[in-house]
Amino acid sequence: MNKNDIISVAASDYNEQAYAVCKHEGFVVFVKDMMIGEVAEVRIEKVSERHAYGRIHSLIESSVNRINPRCPIASKCGGCQIQHMDPQAQLKFKKNHVVSLFKRNLNMEIDPVIHGMEDPWFYRNKTQVPFDITKRTIDYGFYRSHTHDILPFTTCYIQSDDSNTILFDIKTFYDASAIKPTGLRTVLIKKAFSNGQLMVVFVSRKDSLPNQKQLIEELQQKHPMIKSFVLNINTREDNVILGDRYIVLSGQSNITDQLSDLKFEISAASFFQVNPIQAEKLYASALDMAKLKSTDIVMDLYCGIGTIALMAASKVKAVIGVEIVADSIEDAKRNATLNNITNVSWMCMDAAKAVDTIIENKTKVSVLIVDPPRKGLDESSRNAILKLKPKKIVYVSCDPGTLVRDLKIFSESYTIEHVELTDMFPQTVHVETVCLMKIK
Repeated sequence: MNKNDIISVAASDYNEQAYAVCKHEGFVVFVKDMMIGEVAEVRIEKVSERHAYGRIHSLIESSVNRINPRCPIASKCGGCQIQHMDPQAQLKFKKNHVVSLFKRNLNMEIDPVIHGMEDPWFYRNKTQVPFDITKRTIDYGFYRSHTHDILPFTTCYIQSDDSNTILFDIKTFYDASAIKPTGLRTVLIKKAFSNGQLMVVFVSRKDSLPNQKQLIEELQQKHPMIKSFVLNINTREDNVILGDRYIVLSGQSNITDQLSDLKFEISAASFFQVNPIQAEKLYASALDMAKLKSTDIVMDLYCGIGTIALMAASKVKAVIGVEIVADSIEDAKRNATLNNITNVSWMCMDAAKAVDTIIENKTKVSVLIVDPPRKGLDESSRNAILKLKPKKIVYVSCDPGTLVRDLKIFSESYTIEHVELTDMFPQTVHVETVCLMKIK
């Protein structure tokens, strides 16, 4: 088999990136945008010793669950991977992926509920879009999959309509100007879905943008719900999007959103779940599993701006929120004050060190909630948690692969009681998993 060969294959399974798994003369071929049950002629794009990658040249037999992607650049953009699947097929793919991981890694048969989204479009409350500025042109867009090539777009169907319009207005403003914003790297836009408030963050190599005052005035006139304009200075030459310096150009330094009955202040730097509709389902799932009691002391590791910690507070004796990012802890403190919550304390430190400190202080944590980044828990955090020995652990994970790795280590001391899934990111391969463990 060689590059550019065209072969006929049938799809029998998916890998974790939703590439169809096919076989040709005993050789595995992964095919982008192909679905289980389909037969296609495939053009080979890459060949290695163990497998090959290909793209559909022509479909011979189509799946009944195939739909036309809503976005014209869906097959090229790295943002959405499964727009060609109907909503039920997307949920089935995600559930089967998690079920397979539990079976292969933990020898467990599970049949988890997956909480889907009624309207799986325009759901993101945050978007960050790179700008490509030359002396002659200004373009913005997402990166072509596996490259740094900009794919221009007018409408992204998973980010808010406000974001789409604001990006277009920024480009239009500078297209009409004789000056190009050569320092502009990225535009970050956040939206509070509960009240429509917007924040626009310009990420720039320089301390100001050309015609900055006029740009802000024009955007403010067109979008009165923009409550905050922020300039972020980033002179780094790597993939880190935000620098350390923030300058409030106009309005407030944050916007306020709401989850359940709680208000949360969101700054340019703070983390807030990108899909607030599904975030409520996710956190409700986690707290329902925990079956919290008024006598419980809860520890929330990787608490961010305090979302889960504050939602748990009314149900328990006390909550301890832990986060290594100082700005997030300051946001969490303000959010506690904003909601008149007084039974939450905060620790700004590494997760493992925080757990060790709690053990040294002889604080009896009965329920531990962890919501780590995609890489999961590191060895020191896992070891510290095993020393803490909480009666229950509720693990919220955005990567089921690292989740099952960690669960395997915890399984010597804990039993896995319940698993639920929430589709936080429709049109993509990602899924949130919540798992309840009880001490043996």
